[in-house]
Amino acid sequence: MASYYYLVASLPSLRYEGSLPFTTESFLKLCTNQLSDTHFAMVRAVLLGQPCSHRFVHSYEHFASMVKKELTEQRSRKLSLSDSSYKNDGDREAHIVDVVRQALSMEDVLAAEMLLVQLHWNFIDELCALHTFDIEAVLGYAIKLRMLERKSLFTREEGNAEFKRLFSNIQTEIENN
Repeated sequence: MASYYYLVASLPSLRYEGSLPFTTESFLKLCTNQLSDTHFAMVRAVLLGQPCSHRFVHSYEHFASMVKKELTEQRSRKLSLSDSSYKNDGDREAHIVDVVRQALSMEDVLAAEMLLVQLHWNFIDELCALHTFDIEAVLGYAIKLRMLERKSLFTREEGNAEFKRLFSNIQTEIENN
């Protein structure tokens, strides 16, 4: 089992409330000469959202799938859609069900999304708990970095500006027709 003491020790800590210390591209460049070719390919796949055959990534993907299925079922129930394709027939965890229910009951869409991101973040924390300097720690870091990168795109100012732009476009289309 490969250990990546220097790489992991040199990485800045990632905090859910914190800012993005660097981009995923910068992280990938940092990993280039630090990881074995196989492990580098895994980290690269995770950062690019491509399939990765590592059990750690499979565990996270299974968790993310459970969250997505629960979201689908609860949203369909909320909209009174009864198609069987919306039913969550997969694995279920009470904690996921509760957090999804809480998120869907929120008026603030951004706050609901942040709650779901926090759910994913906490799962990665649990998954990485016993991994410090191994590939699992690096993969967990990569996943969290992607989360922070996505989270950094959620700003009220940009969201409001995009809403105003879209609304203005719709008004213009209505006026022209």
